[in-house]
Amino acid sequence: MLFKYLEPDRIDVLAFGHIRFTQPADFNDPFEFRPVISSVTSKEEFDKAMDEDLKTIVQEELQKLPSEIRTQISPAQLEAVTRKLYEQHWPSLKTKLKEMGSETTRVFIDKANTLIGVLSLTEKNDNLLMWSHYAYSHKGFCIGFDNTSPFFNRKRSEVDEFYHLRKVSYSKMRPSKLVSQLNGVELFLIKSQAWEYEQEWRMCAVLEDSEKTISTTPLPVHLFQFPNSAVKEIILGACIEKNVKENILSVVRKNYPHITIKQAQISNEEFGLEFIEL
Repeated sequence: MLFKYLEPDRIDVLAFGHIRFTQPADFNDPFEFRPVISSVTSKEEFDKAMDEDLKTIVQEELQKLPSEIRTQISPAQLEAVTRKLYEQHWPSLKTKLKEMGSETTRVFIDKANTLIGVLSLTEKNDNLLMWSHYAYSHKGFCIGFDNTSPFFNRKRSEVDEFYHLRKVSYSKMRPSKLVSQLNGVELFLIKSQAWEYEQEWRMCAVLEDSEKTISTTPLPVHLFQFPNSAVKEIILGACIEKNVKENILSVVRKNYPHITIKQAQISNEEFGLEFIEL
């Protein structure tokens, strides 16, 4: 199973079977979906392109010139001049390519918040910090999802970045890549080592595929339907209030008769939780 911690007022998730896929700008980690793009390309890649394409480009450009001029310069001479100018102006070109890399990052961030939503789950159902941060100081609840459910396994191709679960990686260093080196891991699945305690798994979705959108500020809420069969257990927080507990139990017994219901309790001997099946 993988788990989702929720605040007590999110009983609607269970009542209606829909859950939010969140835009990166609404995450509590400001580094989310902010790849460090060092440059659009490297000198090695530029040199390779010159070696592979320059002769063809020179021939094409020469054909555009009047015949009187073409007779005054050979393709080899024009290629040599071009290579010399390229080497002379590489420092300024390098700066420009780096600026273009920064602009690419900005555009990606803007587009990500309108196009991509993320469902974050965790391997841990007993993390004290996560119960405090994401379940309103243990007053909320935790849903245990069956990670083998078809809902979490809708990969449309071998290179698809959406609709399937992937494990987040944690790093001491923030990755710095060329545009040509970026992939889904660097874009979506690397976080600071400071977040390693969350043991997170993610599924990305296209926001326009959501079944319901709620207009809110600063970003709309996009809700996606999940099948009742994807839920395996519910854990009630150790400090859950009586009325919230009764409401959750009512919804669960009506909509999820197949699942296990547990109550978290504070251990009398350790800094930990114990789970009692109801």
